[in-house]
Amino acid sequence: MAENIKVRKFGLVGIASPIIGILAVLVSIYFSPWFEWPTHALSDLGVVQEGGTQVAIWIFNGGMVTAGLLIAIFISSTRKTIPDNLMSKIAHSLIFIGGINLALVGVFPYSVSSTIHLIVALIYFIFTPIGLIMIGVERRARDKNFAIFSIGSGIVSLVVIGGAVLGILGTPIGTIYPEGVAIPEFIEAVILGLWIGIAGIRVFRIGRF
Repeated sequence: MAENIKVRKFGLVGIASPIIGILAVLVSIYFSPWFEWPTHALSDLGVVQEGGTQVAIWIFNGGMVTAGLLIAIFISSTRKTIPDNLMSKIAHSLIFIGGINLALVGVFPYSVSSTIHLIVALIYFIFTPIGLIMIGVERRARDKNFAIFSIGSGIVSLVVIGGAVLGILGTPIGTIYPEGVAIPEFIEAVILGLWIGIAGIRVFRIGRF
């Protein structure tokens, strides 16, 4: 009983993560009048050479570090509640890795290392939705609504970010996307954040998601 109550408290961590992450982006944009959704990437908010103010830079990078670490803490704290099967363990590991790499986005803005920044950002944007899909597939028989939500969130996220990557690579299908990747990045961030938030609510209410 005491263990269940302890786990439920960590649901608040899951709820807080997307709130902090999304607010960090929006507040950074507020302090960055130069920022334009169609032509920039969200990561531009965290670097000096794009004309960002120190306030915006610290808020964005600090927000990514905080939100990512909270995801990792949330997933780690609920590991004992997951089904004892390989798919669940892999899925939770992918989301945990995604959270760590979201934090690294703030640690390594592309002004520090564009290569590391790109790698950790892609790991977050790809590993996390794959983890969601796997959770949905594993739970489809006993938790249908959450399974559908998880699979749908994962698929839409991969399609959104996949199209943005194709646009960067100059492929024909990528021409439907704007020059910058801020819009698809934000869409996926909201989708993934919504899933983490709902998972947090479920943990807070019943001790598992």
